[in-house]
Amino acid sequence: MTQSVRDLEGTFARSWVLLSRNWIIVVPGLVLGVVSAAAQYAMDALLTSAFVISGNGSEDALYAASVATWIAGTVVAMGFALVQLAYLTGMAGACWQRGSTTLRDGWSALAHRVLPMLLTWLLLELLAFCAAVLAPVTFDVTLIILVVFLIYAIASVIIGERPPISAVAESCGLAVGNLGPTIGVVALVLAIAFVGALLGSLIARVSPMAGALVAGVLQQTIVAYASLVVVGEYLKLTNRPTAP
Repeated sequence: MTQSVRDLEGTFARSWVLLSRNWIIVVPGLVLGVVSAAAQYAMDALLTSAFVISGNGSEDALYAASVATWIAGTVVAMGFALVQLAYLTGMAGACWQRGSTTLRDGWSALAHRVLPMLLTWLLLELLAFCAAVLAPVTFDVTLIILVVFLIYAIASVIIGERPPISAVAESCGLAVGNLGPTIGVVALVLAIAFVGALLGSLIARVSPMAGALVAGVLQQTIVAYASLVVVGEYLKLTNRPTAP
């Protein structure tokens, strides 16, 4: 199916309606964000103490501790991001297909598609690394292409239930067949994210604590809305039924 500008406008409008009726879709991101930050803080403190004590406070021990905490923090953050993506995509799919969602929809998506999600995530990370390596000589064109052509990959894995390579191929095919609307999705989502970050920054100047809180809620709301937009486009482009 080929999308028009009017179809794209309809997706953005419908996504906002679905978000306004299903604020629970923001909850997983907020909870996982807090838990992830706490887990990283606890792990950093534990690893730093262990390396410093075992190394008698030497510079080598401090360096090893910093490397270990960075690696552990990255792994933890990626793990929580993976869970959040599965939850949001599953709940967004339920919103579009039924008009409502619950946390159980996110859990079902995670439980049934965790291995394909993990493999797809690793594949996307590999492609992202290759794109980043080529970015300096392509003026970041490879990074832009990566975002545009792989935007539907996670929806393909969770909702389309495709294996990783097939999901990437389907995402590329959908983006090629609907390049204009897909670029529009990416551009508008990035613009909304920029506005949200700017608002959080402005509030932080008045009150750091309130700014951090508002920025966190705004960020997760934007991520949830973006997930609804991407999933909505995926369902339309693959001719899957949606709720009236």
